[in-house]
Amino acid sequence: MYKKILQISTTIITMSLFNGCVVKENSSLAQLFTKDDIYHISLVNTHKAQLIASLETKALLTATYLNPVYKSEKCKNFCMNTSDGEYFFVGVFIEDSKKNEFNNKGYLLTLNGQKPISIKLLDKNDPLRYEMPMMNNWSTYYKVKFPKVQGEKLILTFENDRFGRDTLVYLRDQKPLFDPLEGLSKLHN
Repeated sequence: MYKKILQISTTIITMSLFNGCVVKENSSLAQLFTKDDIYHISLVNTHKAQLIASLETKALLTATYLNPVYKSEKCKNFCMNTSDGEYFFVGVFIEDSKKNEFNNKGYLLTLNGQKPISIKLLDKNDPLRYEMPMMNNWSTYYKVKFPKVQGEKLILTFENDRFGRDTLVYLRDQKPLFDPLEGLSKLHN
């Protein structure tokens, strides 16, 4: 009996959604289907690197290329001029480290072979941290600025003299392969 009630209510909700039911802009249902552009652009431009030894992850780095996020047409909170460099939001976890500093103890981060111009440690309440994907409590977060790179390909290399290296490749103006919210809006129209 409960199964039948669940099927009927699911059918009614589905029919309401796809038959053009009007959803108020500020309702919980509307928020469920509202695209968060900053988060979406950030997610497309986020990659993960791992340094592994003896089948264990010794260091983990997540990096979000911020230039496309900052130049977004719908950018509200974090808009800035990125013409003077390449900006990354970097999260670092290093095994057996309390500070997770990637710029010492044999760790090195480079972009197309060049070292960072500046590395800013972000405190736990920095608003940028709330906008970025793939956040966790055990990593330390930084805003890293590199010299401007010519060309379409950016190669971010995370390395250690004992554990090797991992490279992340970013493309300027990278577009997502599939946007599920775009497909949903086409279905509704």
